Amino acid sequence: MPPAAAPPTWGRHPAASPMSDRPIGGDRVVRGRSAGTLKPDRAPADHRSVHTFGRPMLPFAAFAAVAACLLALLPARAAADEHGFPQGPFARTGDATGVTATGATLNGFVGTNGRDTTWAFQYGPTTLYGANTPPQTIPRNQGGPVAATVTGLSAATTYHYRLVVIHSIRGVTIAHHEGADRTFTTGPAPVAQPAPATAVPTPAAPGALPAAAAPTLGTTVAVAPVTGTVTVKVPGAATFIALGAGSAIPVGAVLDTRQGTVSLTTALDGGKTQTAQFHSGVFEVRQSPTGHGLTDIFLRGPAVECGGSRSTARAAAAQARRRRPPRRQLWGRDNGGRFRTHGKNSVATVRGTSWVTTDTCAGTRTTVRSGAVSVRDVHRRRTVLVRAGHSYLARRR
Repeated sequence: MPPAAAPPTWGRHPAASPMSDRPIGGDRVVRGRSAGTLKPDRAPADHRSVHTFGRPMLPFAAFAAVAACLLALLPARAAADEHGFPQGPFARTGDATGVTATGATLNGFVGTNGRDTTWAFQYGPTTLYGANTPPQTIPRNQGGPVAATVTGLSAATTYHYRLVVIHSIRGVTIAHHEGADRTFTTGPAPVAQPAPATAVPTPAAPGALPAAAAPTLGTTVAVAPVTGTVTVKVPGAATFIALGAGSAIPVGAVLDTRQGTVSLTTALDGGKTQTAQFHSGVFEVRQSPTGHGLTDIFLRGPAVECGGSRSTARAAAAQARRRRPPRRQLWGRDNGGRFRTHGKNSVATVRGTSWVTTDTCAGTRTTVRSGAVSVRDVHRRRTVLVRAGHSYLARRR
């Protein structure tokens, strides 16, 4: 009978003996039926002794694999940026320049460290700041000087400021850096210079007009008689006053030139002036301070009595053929100035010309003797260019 097999051992092989049926190496010897016949039978190798630590290595290997995957998901970072700064963004607050009473320019330096970097300046009257410039982004590897201008500051006030930079991934900040706190003081508030008061000339005494003076845009005009008798009624006066010499009268004054001719000078932008002559009518002179020198002449005087309808007007016109028809008119002549005459039914803008505007029962007629006049028909809402030798009638309604 063969001897009994020894029990298995972990980590080493049992020692072989001359009487053992299991030689070293795990080969089992089977005796044949006939004496002296041996058949080697190789059993499966026992690998449990290969791993020194056995099963406890599996959780550690899984943890290492998960950690490697997480690290692979994060973008690679450079050990230092292009300027040699340590990892993460870098901010250095610089001087404030261009300081005024209400603003300043804040300067600084940004190190990107190989990532897109967002920067902004924080500023305020204390180290709590409270305000910041609009955030801006610098592409990776393009760090350098930055600047931002702040306005709306208080005069004679000390402000704190610093440069702040951040790195972020999908809107989440992963690193940031603040530069050192710096200060600047705004300048004193400018002293407001009082605007020169513009005196509106008024008659110095009953029966007198202000002395001659240069016209003021939108405020006064200069007038002087040329021929005949010219009278003036300034705003607020009850009667007309004879114009004996040159005078500076306020806009809104009314001039009666039915017995004479007046020279009218008004101001233009840039200190320039323009002059025109008017006669044979009554008119009011106006000028807007924002109209760039455009001077408006409105026909005044006794209103033309024509009845309330066209048929009545035709009857009045037929009757007037046997006598002088009712009308009011004004002749004007200029040399390239900006003048505009207003009748009851039209507005005529002159272009360096001689013209006459006449209100009658039929309407407002503009007649051009020289140059050209642009006539705006206020009822038909159209503009007609009337040249020398022609006229245009804007019919009444």
